[in-house]
Amino acid sequence: MEERKDPREELHPQEDTSEAAQEDMQEEFREYSFLQETIKRDRRGERKGFFRMAGLGLVFGVFACFSFSAMKPAMDSIFQDDPQKVTIPQEEESQEEEEQAPPPVEEVVQPPLDADSYRQMQQSLTTIGVKANRSVVEIAGVLEDQDWTEESKDYKNSVSGLIVADNGRELLVLGKSSVAKDAKELKIVFNNGQAYPATLKKSDGNLGFGVYAVNRSDIQDSTWAQIDTAVLGSSNAVSKGDIAIVLGKPFGYAGAMGFGSIASGKNTLDSADGQYRLINTDIAGSKNGSGFIVNLKGEIIALIDQSAAEEGSTELIIGYGITDVKDVIEFLSNGQGVPYIGIWGVDVTEEIEEQGIPKGLYVKNVDADSPAMAAGIQSGDVITGIDDVEITSYGIYHGTLMEKKVGSEAVIKGQRQGADGYVDIDFKVTVGSKEM
Repeated sequence: MEERKDPREELHPQEDTSEAAQEDMQEEFREYSFLQETIKRDRRGERKGFFRMAGLGLVFGVFACFSFSAMKPAMDSIFQDDPQKVTIPQEEESQEEEEQAPPPVEEVVQPPLDADSYRQMQQSLTTIGVKANRSVVEIAGVLEDQDWTEESKDYKNSVSGLIVADNGRELLVLGKSSVAKDAKELKIVFNNGQAYPATLKKSDGNLGFGVYAVNRSDIQDSTWAQIDTAVLGSSNAVSKGDIAIVLGKPFGYAGAMGFGSIASGKNTLDSADGQYRLINTDIAGSKNGSGFIVNLKGEIIALIDQSAAEEGSTELIIGYGITDVKDVIEFLSNGQGVPYIGIWGVDVTEEIEEQGIPKGLYVKNVDADSPAMAAGIQSGDVITGIDDVEITSYGIYHGTLMEKKVGSEAVIKGQRQGADGYVDIDFKVTVGSKEM
């Protein structure tokens, strides 16, 4: 029989593993060895790409730095924490105690004072003044035609300022608002000579003071090391003959310090919606001087304002007692307007009441274009209440008004003289604010 073959063997013949076959295969491999080339990468392209990316990164970094620097002030104002509310501690009204005979005091013989004693006293006062001066600055307004290239010049359009608070975002400085008028730029000059840009946060046109703000992020560490927030004392505790230290610009130039005594603390100045106690000294000052009066504890007891002096009086330093303006400082420091109605009044005393005038606050005058005038209040009216509070004096009227918010409505109760005597009359008033 014929032998049959498996077709798979024809398609896949068994490999020849003999030595001859292996030699043939090696010979064939050597014959085509020229095809066994190694393919190498082109490193030049990689180097070019690396340098290109590094250059782009450098350009992007420089651009990012400039962009960050330019946008930093705006970003700071957007992403900074909300400013903290500023609270100025108010003083409790002291209750007058019955006069009692003072206890006997043993007479002490003081040794006579000599030149050394005077020098020691002067050094002690200077030490107190220097410490208190850490909270005193200069507020300067740059006018359109003013040359600010001379750093050593004394700023003519400037007033003294007082560091009153730090709200976490801004350092707040109290000073006369007149320096901001017509100024194209404002600067705060600290006692180390460093000047920083400032803005007028809020002003009160009634007393003429305002609070200026400096961004905390702008202030250098060297300046922080030289400044303090002022300590506000009590002008109610001031007595005639007390030692007085004046700081700021009371003599017409910045950085001054002077010593003297309190000449009087009983005078008052009438203003719209209130009366303010004045602190008089025996220290001669500049007609346009500004600054602060300090006691022996280094506390601020008055804000110098020479415009508060009566016409024709000698140019002795005078200022508003700090106690009466603490509420104003608090409003301005929080960016709020000072409540204002626009009434000038006088207390109806028992003697005046005997003449048939009702007890309350007699209206002497009303500011033009004021909330009081808009409500119809007139000279000769007597204010007897605000909402549910009885008004018997100018002090109670002022204190009640300071508890209102600008823009709120209040009902002022009063009496107006008619043909048959005084009749009740009510006024609806929208509390406003008087700014610069």
